[in-house]
Amino acid sequence: MKEVSKALQCIFCLICVAFFSACGSKDVNPLAGMIGKPNDADPLKIGSKPTIPAKQPFPKLLVGKIYFPNEENKNFTTRARPKLDRETLELDIAKLKTQDKLLLAQAPNVPISDWVSLLSPGGAALTVWALAQGNWLWGYTLIDSAGFGGARVWRFHFFPNDEVLIENGKTGTCVNAYKNGVIHSACNEKNKYQRFKLIPMTNEAFMLKNVGMNKCLQTPIGNVFGDFHKVSSIFLSSCAAGANLDQQWYVVAPPFLVRPLYKKP
Repeated sequence: MKEVSKALQCIFCLICVAFFSACGSKDVNPLAGMIGKPNDADPLKIGSKPTIPAKQPFPKLLVGKIYFPNEENKNFTTRARPKLDRETLELDIAKLKTQDKLLLAQAPNVPISDWVSLLSPGGAALTVWALAQGNWLWGYTLIDSAGFGGARVWRFHFFPNDEVLIENGKTGTCVNAYKNGVIHSACNEKNKYQRFKLIPMTNEAFMLKNVGMNKCLQTPIGNVFGDFHKVSSIFLSSCAAGANLDQQWYVVAPPFLVRPLYKKP
């Protein structure tokens, strides 16, 4: 009986070891293994939450820190399109006609939305600030990010169950959940940390719930009327069960051009 009992204890121990080993090797890498090991939750070694950018009198795009080896020799363009002149308009129309022909010839496997901008109730537009992959995303008002152009423009790649990838108009990269914030990296349909679930609200806004983290995109709002000209941090936090402002997002027309609709008072 003692030998049987010892054998059962050994089997139980082996099961426990296998169970905890499986838990320890859980795929928590937010970059889906592009950098780092599958169980590395911070493969870029940038910590758990974004650090506010240095204040600039006139915010401008920059390259930022290079994290991905394939971008070490990349020529980044930090200039936004300054104005919509006749020549630029004609080139854009020709480009759109070519794109339409390609779309008609071969429809994409995943439906894609029009270009839009994502705004919080406090006026912060979700934007890329540093163009290199792996840098944090931020919230700037449209007037304060006038020089960002297409970096504050996005489009949705739609999947079943109201899940989307969110692609940037300037970089072609996607919003990627990372620890307590969001970065941008090369779009990867299989990366659950790039997938967001659209949760509609009663006022026609929506929440963006990350599939990998099971948390919602949030930009803290202290004073709706007083927190206008500032850089807003973009966090991931537990999804609110009831009424809230911090996790609401709206779709507005895409501000590709530099020129704002109004001037600062």
